Amino acid sequence: MFKRTAMKYFPIAVLALLIAAILCMSRYAETRKQQHQENAKPVNPAASVTPDKATEGGSEANKAQNPPGWIDTFTWPDGVTGWALLLTLFVIAWQSVETRDAARAGLLNAQAVINAERPWMLVSVKSSPGEIGGFDVHVRNKGRTPAMVIEARMGCVAVKNVSDLPLPAIFPMDNPIKNKVIIPGGTAHIMWFDESLFKAILKDKLPRSSSAKQIFVHGRVLYRSLANPNKSVVHETRWICEYQFPSEDDEGNSIFRVEGIGVSDEYDRYS
Repeated sequence: MFKRTAMKYFPIAVLALLIAAILCMSRYAETRKQQHQENAKPVNPAASVTPDKATEGGSEANKAQNPPGWIDTFTWPDGVTGWALLLTLFVIAWQSVETRDAARAGLLNAQAVINAERPWMLVSVKSSPGEIGGFDVHVRNKGRTPAMVIEARMGCVAVKNVSDLPLPAIFPMDNPIKNKVIIPGGTAHIMWFDESLFKAILKDKLPRSSSAKQIFVHGRVLYRSLANPNKSVVHETRWICEYQFPSEDDEGNSIFRVEGIGVSDEYDRYS
């Protein structure tokens, strides 16, 4: 706040100081000229004037007519013209900076509005009901404008801890979902998987128990906003879940969402 106020009144302060300097220097030059003129007058007109005194008198008169050169910098009209030119250039530069800052602030405000109105896709993974079993992957539009899903991919890895996840993330399974429109607040089913996915990808690396390694299934969804005329702007949501083998007391397997601290943005990202 203080910085903006100072920048607003800075040119006015510079102009006031310049005018004050011009008035002071002009007054000083005029006073100096009058003093030299009075000193150059002979005290006794009848006294003889030698050539040396005449030369000295002429020199004094010349000083009166021609004060030091630096005074001209602040006097009228030569000094004023130069300072007016410099002040004009300064004001142009200052206005350029203010215009740039205003344009930058406007761009940030516009981007904030776009982010507030754009679609935001959230992924949920739940057990699939019925005899088939497996897990369903749904995506929900939590934004304020319709979204078009462009691509959905998925993969899985077996590692000891979440910190051991490979980088970059690999998504070998592709769902041919194309141009699926999801309205604000709407939900769409984009994928289904079961244990056969892990067997197909991990093969002989498939662990037989959670004590050996953990199985993480992960994916990404690419989409764009239908309210944005620029079709090249694509957003992305990445998600990751942990698959758990059934224990002796459980009838089936289960899956839990993994996100937040400790998870790389390769597996947990919203853009």
